[in-house]
Amino acid sequence: MASQTPNAISGKAPKKETPDTPKRGIKNPFIYAGTIILLVIVVIAFVFVPSVGGSLGSGGRGLDFGTYAGKSISYTQGSYFARQVQAVNDALRQQGLSEQNFQFFAYQVWREAFERTVFRTAILDEVVTAGGRVTEARLDAKLAENPAFLEDGKFSARRYRETSMSEKLALRTSLRDDLLSQLYLNEAYALAPSSKEIAFVKDMAKETRSIEYVAFPLSAYPDTELAAYAAAHADLFRRLKLSRVTITSSEADALKVRKQVESGSLSFEDAAKGHSKDAYADKGGALGTIYYFELAGDLAKKEDADKIAALKKGELSPVVKTASGSFAFFRAEGEAASAELENPSVLSDVRSYVLSNEKGRVEDYVIAKAKEFALAAASNFGAVGKAAGLEVKSAGPFPLNYGDLSFSIYGQNVPLFKRVNEATSSELAYASTSEKFLSAAFGLAPGSVSEPIVLGESVVVLRVKEAGAALDEDLAPISLYYPYFYQQRSDIELRGLFLKSPKLKDNFTNVFFKYFTPKKES
Repeated sequence: MASQTPNAISGKAPKKETPDTPKRGIKNPFIYAGTIILLVIVVIAFVFVPSVGGSLGSGGRGLDFGTYAGKSISYTQGSYFARQVQAVNDALRQQGLSEQNFQFFAYQVWREAFERTVFRTAILDEVVTAGGRVTEARLDAKLAENPAFLEDGKFSARRYRETSMSEKLALRTSLRDDLLSQLYLNEAYALAPSSKEIAFVKDMAKETRSIEYVAFPLSAYPDTELAAYAAAHADLFRRLKLSRVTITSSEADALKVRKQVESGSLSFEDAAKGHSKDAYADKGGALGTIYYFELAGDLAKKEDADKIAALKKGELSPVVKTASGSFAFFRAEGEAASAELENPSVLSDVRSYVLSNEKGRVEDYVIAKAKEFALAAASNFGAVGKAAGLEVKSAGPFPLNYGDLSFSIYGQNVPLFKRVNEATSSELAYASTSEKFLSAAFGLAPGSVSEPIVLGESVVVLRVKEAGAALDEDLAPISLYYPYFYQQRSDIELRGLFLKSPKLKDNFTNVFFKYFTPKKES
C-alpha cells in the first residue's frame, strides 16, 4: 500500500482539477441496438474533428447534442466542446486505448466531451443566476497574459492590434467563462473533511475479520434438473424454422409489402433484401432455426408468437409488432418440432435460458445443498468441506469495507480500506456490496458458521475464524487518502446532479448515430 502513496501527499485537501483535466475511468455508456458494426466510427475521433471544424464551424452551424437551461450544447469550430473532444481523445490514447476498440472508443470520446461541456454550461448557469460577474478590468489584465499577445515574455501591443476583432472577442468570452467557472469550482470544492470526520472513518476500519468459506457455483446445477424443467416447459423449447421481414417505418408499409409477397408480385427473399431493416435482410430474411422463447421475447405480444409457431410450411404470418416497436411478418420454413433434450447443445441452451430467466430456481436448489453443508460443518468446517469435495478457502483480515471504497490518483486506483476479496478469491467479488455477507462476517462470533449467502454466480457459506483489529500501518494512510476520496466523491455527486437535472435535454445518442453512421451502399 505504501508504494501507492504519491510523493507530494499532505494531510491537506488536494487541489481541484480543472474541467479540462483528463479523467481516468471514463464511463462507457455505449449501447447500440442496431445490428450493423460501425467499422468507420473511429473516423469520428481521428478524422472528423478537423473536418467538422471546417465544414460546420465556418458556416456558423454546429452539431447540437442537446441543451442545458435553454443553452445549446453544440460542437462548433474552436468551441469548448471541440477542445474537449481533442483532450479526451488524447487522454484515452495515452491510457493505451486506440482505434482497435473502435466500437467504444469514439463514443467514449464524444460522450465524455459532451458531459464536460454540460458540466461547464451548468456551472456558468449557476454563477450567472447567482449574480456572479467578472469586471472588465479583470478581463483586461488576464487577456494581457494570453500567450497570443506576448513577445519576449511581455505584452505586445502590436500583436494585440494585429489580432482580428472576432478573435479577440472570442478570447474574451472564453476567458470570462473560465474565470466564472473557476470561481464556482473554488467555492464548491473549498470544503475539506474535518479531523473528526477523518478520525471517524479511521475508526470504521479498526475492526477486522478473518474467515474461511466454501462456494457452491450456480453452474453446478445438474443436467437432470435442466432436463426436467425443459420437459415441463416443452413449449418454450420448440424449434422453429422461420424467415422474417422487418419494416421500421410503419405498420401500413409492412402491410403493403406483405400484400405484395402474398400476391406473388414480390418474392419473400426480395422483400427482405429490399425492404427489411434487420440483420437477416442480406440472407433473404432467413433466421434459421430458433427456439420459441427467442421468438416470443422478440415480439410485443405472446399470442403473436403462438400464431407464428402454429404456421404450416410456406405460410405467412400476419404483420405483428416487435418488442422494439417495428413491424414484421414471418414465413414458416418448416413446422414446429420438439427439442431433442438428449442433445448436449440443446441442454446447454436450456441452461442458458434457466440461468437468465429462472435464476431463482437455480439459487433455491444450490442454497438447499449449501444448507445441508452448513448444518454439518458447524462441528468441523474444514473436515466436512474436504469430505464433501469442496475447496475450503480463506480471506482476511479485512475491515467493514462496504462498497469497496476507492479513488483515483496519478493514474492509479487506490483502495481507501483493505479489500474484502484481496485474497484473490473470485467468489468474493460481490462481497463488498452484500449486506448479508458483511452482516454475517461482522455479526457472528468467532467459530460460527453462516447461512448460505448468494454472491454473484455462487452461494457461499462462511465461518468466522477470528475477530481482530487493524494494524496502525494499515490505518495510517487513511488520514492521507481520505481528503482525495472526499473530493472525488464531491465531484462525482456534483456532476451527477447536473447530468440528471431537468434543465438538461440530452439528445446525444440520437445525434451521434444520426450523423456518424455510415450510409449503406445501394
